[in-house]
Amino acid sequence: MAEERHDRTLGYSLAMSENRLKIFISAYACEPEKGSEPGIGWNVVNELAKYHEVHVLTRANNRPSIEAALAGRENAPVFHYYDLPKWLTFWKKKRRGYHLYYYLWQYGAYFKYRGFVNNAGFDIVQHLTFANFAMPSLFMFAKPLTVWGPIGYIPISRNVFKALPLRVKIRESLRKCIMWSMIYFEPMRVLTAYRANYILEYAENPVSSFSNRFQHKVLRHSQTGINTSENVYSDLSSKPEDDTIRLLICSEFMHWKGCTWAAEAARRLLSDEPRAVLDVYGYGPEEKAMRKTLGDEQIKSQVRWHGFVTKAEMLQALSDADILLYPSYHHGLATVILQAMSRGLPIIALEGDDIAETVKKGCGLVASGDNEEKIVASICCCAKKLMYSKDLRTSMGISGKRLIREHYEWSKLAAEMSALYQNMISSRM
Repeated sequence: MAEERHDRTLGYSLAMSENRLKIFISAYACEPEKGSEPGIGWNVVNELAKYHEVHVLTRANNRPSIEAALAGRENAPVFHYYDLPKWLTFWKKKRRGYHLYYYLWQYGAYFKYRGFVNNAGFDIVQHLTFANFAMPSLFMFAKPLTVWGPIGYIPISRNVFKALPLRVKIRESLRKCIMWSMIYFEPMRVLTAYRANYILEYAENPVSSFSNRFQHKVLRHSQTGINTSENVYSDLSSKPEDDTIRLLICSEFMHWKGCTWAAEAARRLLSDEPRAVLDVYGYGPEEKAMRKTLGDEQIKSQVRWHGFVTKAEMLQALSDADILLYPSYHHGLATVILQAMSRGLPIIALEGDDIAETVKKGCGLVASGDNEEKIVASICCCAKKLMYSKDLRTSMGISGKRLIREHYEWSKLAAEMSALYQNMISSRM
């Protein structure tokens, strides 16, 4: 794994062919008005339905919100639903057990729908969301042309691993052992990479997740996008005009999202700059540690905790802020990063993560270090460069907006994927 990156496409054009395809997409996570994986699934299938006949298999749990969103719509995808029997879901509460549920769902969904997929005249079968690198996709065994992804593996860089607390190192080492055990010893996972006709790999990955034996079928495609034509974007108010410097943390509070390092950096920045404030959005297991870090009496009045908020409130927070602190270390390109870019908000990322690869294109600064102190100090250094240069923040904001227009609008990404489909079909003839 981790071979040097090979940028390979089929030489596609964004011009749409008149060839309307019939496509089946397995999208375990697919819901309207959601971010992350559910949002990816929903936006991709709805954009593709403008060009093709799209059938989508997703969880039955998503059915009410999907049917409400599609009421009266033309050119909508056709949805099919499946969930495991309730007696197999007793352990699935919140995050606990969802990987096992997803693993078993792949088997149940395939054996229920394989007859339909193989005999209903589909041109392409794609495994789209929750394309977990360690998990099999049984739909790659279907008879039509098969596409796996976008998918990829985001390792923790050696420098960052050195900086992790012991408890996190143990957890991440265990996670890695389980992942590689699945990749090399779960028979269907081994065969998934061989049976897929094409693999879409995250375009942002600095190195390829796949060995040379698979590079002939690997194509690059961005994992995440946004739709700035939604009404929620046009309803946002302008940034406040004052001398306050607004720092922002917004994520699920998991250690791998860098939230504890961001909190410590923010504590130091607030102590040095009375004009600065910090808005914190999100929730998760690291919240207690973050509150302890940011609970210093000297800065307590400069910190505002908001918890979980609506999409509109989050976008407004991104519009109001001056700097987003997001030093994750094995995340992938998060939706909130693209939302920040669309609002002209500079981002501080961490070297080694896919987010950093995007930020390096001119829409923020990248911190680094091989221990916690160096990482936090580097975040502070990056933040101060932005805090005290409005011109730098403005230029990076302009770059971020340009990148969204050129590369990360869902309409553009779906057009690119549709063109890839056409070329895949042409290459097979």
